Amino acid sequence: MILRRSVLTLVLFSLLIGMSFVTVPAESIASRDKSTHTNTSAGMTPEEESLLSEIDIDYAWTHLEYLGSLGEKAAGSPLELSAQEYVYDCMMNMDLDRLEMVSFPTKSWKQQGTAMRITSPEVEDIQTTTYGGCYSIWGTEDCEPYYFGNSNGGKSLIAEVMDVGRATLAELEAIGDLGGAIALVFRDDNEIPYPRVTIEEVAFHGASAAIFYGYYDQYPAPDGIKQDSVGGSLPAFSISKNSAQRIQDLLKHDPVTIQIDGSADLFSVENAQSTNVAGYLYGSAHADEYIVFSAHVDTWWSGTNDDCSGVAAVLEFARLFSEARALGSYQNERTLVFCSFGAEEFGGPSEWYDWIVGSYEFVCSHPEILDGLVLHLNADMIGSDRTNQPYWLENSPEINDFVKAAIADSKVDATWCYPVYPYTDSWSFTAIGGGSTVWAAWVADSEPYYHTQLDDITQSSPESMSDMLNLFGLMATRSDRTLVLPIDFIPTLNWIVSGLMSQIPSVPSEADLFDRVCEALGSLRDQAILVNGYAKDLRDAYDDASTEEERALIAAEAAVLNDALIDARRIINTWSIGQGGSMGSWDVFVRTAQHVHDYIGLNDAITDLSNGSTNNAISALQSIYTMEWAPLCSLETYELLMSWMINDEMYWADDFDQQQAYLNVYWAYLGLLSGTLSNSEARSVLEDMRDDLLIPWLEEDMLTLEWAWTEASNRLAEIQI
Repeated sequence: MILRRSVLTLVLFSLLIGMSFVTVPAESIASRDKSTHTNTSAGMTPEEESLLSEIDIDYAWTHLEYLGSLGEKAAGSPLELSAQEYVYDCMMNMDLDRLEMVSFPTKSWKQQGTAMRITSPEVEDIQTTTYGGCYSIWGTEDCEPYYFGNSNGGKSLIAEVMDVGRATLAELEAIGDLGGAIALVFRDDNEIPYPRVTIEEVAFHGASAAIFYGYYDQYPAPDGIKQDSVGGSLPAFSISKNSAQRIQDLLKHDPVTIQIDGSADLFSVENAQSTNVAGYLYGSAHADEYIVFSAHVDTWWSGTNDDCSGVAAVLEFARLFSEARALGSYQNERTLVFCSFGAEEFGGPSEWYDWIVGSYEFVCSHPEILDGLVLHLNADMIGSDRTNQPYWLENSPEINDFVKAAIADSKVDATWCYPVYPYTDSWSFTAIGGGSTVWAAWVADSEPYYHTQLDDITQSSPESMSDMLNLFGLMATRSDRTLVLPIDFIPTLNWIVSGLMSQIPSVPSEADLFDRVCEALGSLRDQAILVNGYAKDLRDAYDDASTEEERALIAAEAAVLNDALIDARRIINTWSIGQGGSMGSWDVFVRTAQHVHDYIGLNDAITDLSNGSTNNAISALQSIYTMEWAPLCSLETYELLMSWMINDEMYWADDFDQQQAYLNVYWAYLGLLSGTLSNSEARSVLEDMRDDLLIPWLEEDMLTLEWAWTEASNRLAEIQI
């Protein structure tokens, strides 16, 4: 068996050595690969320089100012619709070939007049917001009234405040029943990855409402009031660190009473709608191939940077390319699509996967675009007023070299990584649509202002927007003019191999199936190498051709190759990716990774129980993904959250079974910890869980990978090289 494992490792290592190696990111979002590149490529063409010189930052800035002035544009709200109507009207005045504004169902939420006041021992007002998607003190839910108040006919809540720290189970059990107090909670997403968990926990312990402050473990902007899509069974509010500190100072000497007034209306997907706006500029040579610019129009607070800046960029690109075509200075060969998506921050039908709704609806409604997608460029938070921080880009790995060259030639100080993660519209295009995506976003300096009232025009920079407009404009122009699409599967396969190399030795019982998976991966690698060589030959032949007839024949060959590249990419990108991790959405990895990770912890626990090492078994169980946060909350809260995370209607997370299934071992952990579950009882149940759940899940994932990589390899092999 040891020899067998070594042989498999050597197989993967040989695959890795045989590829054009690039730096490969670790599996965790916390340690993604980052590479800052210098100018090492050939530079821009005269056509590229000419087009980019016409970028009008003042035009984009005017749109940024107006959209930011509208205020909070929550998904499905009247202000979100007003912003989309503005985008539509702007595009209507451009020389576009087609313009559409399409509605789709979404959850919606609107707060009205949220107010918070310390009433004792002193009287002070506190700036606050109701958390997105949450109840306020009163309002309606699908037009049915609700009341959480204890005075003013249920419209005001007056109660003492209790500082519960991070609201972990240990902290709350030490305090005891909250008895209707308002829980003051430090939100630290490093410890409990989402406040929905905390809301349910303080509700279980008797709180009447929750007030949150903080965001991770730093306060570079202590006046910032963080807003998010949260939801939950209690009213939940957000205040600044400084306001929380004031309450805590008062609590050192006396009880503190707070009055909260406010209303919020909640609407389900059956009772609300959002919209997408898309403008089209048809291509002159390849009208069925598409380059998509996108941003999202919905915001928390005014959202000047997140993401009015992106929408302003989309409008500027629509103006730039439509005017260039009208003036005859540039004719796009491929169809350009300019999209303003609704409901990115919030609005999906599930309890857990409720964001990137507009882009998901667009991708599902436009299969023809994904059938011919060349490149998707997603501008999200591109207006950050940075100091010396590089811009942050994420891209799907098959376009690594393309992105690297564009960064170098535009001379933009940018850091890039891969793959694309599931918290922006890029996920819809890469993981769901199978396309190539670049996401340009914040710099480190913008983190303190993200999703706060401080994200206004004072935090935005024309220079930053200009840099991103130039970078995306260059990428768009190059992907429009390219003979062969800039798709190279070798970086993707490198990323896959790096994941598999760490997995194979961990599950020796599945060596034969892993061997088949490796064989399929090797065949795909061989085809990718052949295709890369063929693509280079076509480019060289086209450059050397002396007649239009020769170039036309070569272009026809390239079109066949491009079709195969798109088809193979849609298979590889959608079926190779798994996502999940500690809280069910934040990590992206090779499809088998989560089940292998959990297998290690589960199998170690079984071995420890067999050896009578109960404490070691308890520690091993803590390494399973859900156990990273489970011990921080009660079993009741854990079971509720697990019911959301493992249901069969995961919205975008379930399209290609990318959301990996989760193991529920918390009850066994608690039983072993308390001594109410014997080692033999626990071992028996955990063995059944391993053999009847985890191994079948892993085998299904491996069979999926074998099928997908064989299909992609066969598609590339159809090309007559």
